[in-house]
Amino acid sequence: MRTKRKFILLLMMISIFTFSFADVTEKLEVKNDNNEIAEYFGVYDPWEPLNRRIYYFNYTFDKYVFLPVVDAYNLITPTFVQKGVKNFFRNTQNITITGNSLLQFKIKKAMRAIGRFSINATLGAGGVFDTASSLGMPKPYEDFGLTLAHYGVGEGPYLILPFLGPSNLRDAVGTGVNTLALGVLDPYEAADLFDIDSPEVFALNSVDKRKNTKFRYYASGSPFEYEYLRFFYKKYRKLQSETGVQLF
Repeated sequence: MRTKRKFILLLMMISIFTFSFADVTEKLEVKNDNNEIAEYFGVYDPWEPLNRRIYYFNYTFDKYVFLPVVDAYNLITPTFVQKGVKNFFRNTQNITITGNSLLQFKIKKAMRAIGRFSINATLGAGGVFDTASSLGMPKPYEDFGLTLAHYGVGEGPYLILPFLGPSNLRDAVGTGVNTLALGVLDPYEAADLFDIDSPEVFALNSVDKRKNTKFRYYASGSPFEYEYLRFFYKKYRKLQSETGVQLF
């Protein structure tokens, strides 16, 4: 029930913040030839005006809320603790990687993922240490967006998600399913340790992800940053699908 409430709340927040920034439309005027540019690079972006508004909202939230929180986290948290937090959340990904590998009948990859999780959860003090990598175990990757792609579901329109950034319709669905699945399959809650989708853990995970994402809005200085990001996201997902590994 808690996971369901969080999902509903997330949808409400997306709706509120998307439309609350409608007043920045004049700052994000889109030229008629932008659709032609998107089509040339093979990116379907029919919602570009809305996407640009959300992009600007993400920039504003990032600058005035998210990055100051990340800076404070860096200031007060020792480096070794930050590394342990990163390792822990990376290890929890193996749960959904296992599930999505099984959905695609990639049994060996599923065994590698559950093997990594088990070793790190035991020998790695609950996942704080990446013992599996120290033992030379590979890092497989799958998510529900890639599972849908495996079964022939197209990308759909390009989409900028509030807070989360670039995606597409298929991957947005995949993100939601992965989040819900992790809450349902949470082994830490099953062991009566803690709830991985509790607000506190969710917030820490968000800060950790942002800290380890080097991208900064408008840092490129290019007037075509939106187009570049759109193009590279498409290529990134294609490469991720082909290699089956976590690239960053």
